[in-house]
Amino acid sequence: MTVEKMLKDAVSRSVWDSVDDTVVSTVWNSVEDSVWDSVANSVWVPVQDSVGRSVLDSVQDSLIEYTKEDS
Repeated sequence: MTVEKMLKDAVSRSVWDSVDDTVVSTVWNSVEDSVWDSVANSVWVPVQDSVGRSVLDSVQDSLIEYTKEDS
């Protein structure tokens, strides 16, 4: 193997590695973000909504009871 061939191989390998790293990490990050977003939307939002709703309902019920007692 000649020095020139070794250099070409080394350069092309490092170029491919950096391209590979960039593309893979970009794709991976976007996939990971979208997965987390869908998990958050399908799990966290409904839970948050129902918890929020039950808290609001209990506050509303308390207010209704409180105003009934006043009158």
